[in-house]
Amino acid sequence: MPTTFAAWAHADRPDALTLRSTDGVLIVVMQWTACGLFVERVLQRPTAARIVQATVFDTPEAFRRWCDADTARFEYPLLYYKLTHDADQLFADHADAQAAS
Repeated sequence: MPTTFAAWAHADRPDALTLRSTDGVLIVVMQWTACGLFVERVLQRPTAARIVQATVFDTPEAFRRWCDADTARFEYPLLYYKLTHDADQLFADHADAQAAS
């Protein structure tokens, strides 16, 4: 019996940045927390299990290494460009806020 991929929704969080691939297969949510940058990566391919990864990064270098190790960056280069750019901005904003306090 053939199965079809049903689009699934991942609700946006008002206090987080959500990035989606154009085909809806990959969703990455980023949010600054007291411990660092919280990142949730959700991958849902047709006829496959849903994979959810969640982690916290305390340095931009650690985040970049994680991004560089992900092979999905080749499938979604524009999403990964935006992901790294936005993460760099979140780290910079947090550093500016710490310097101001």
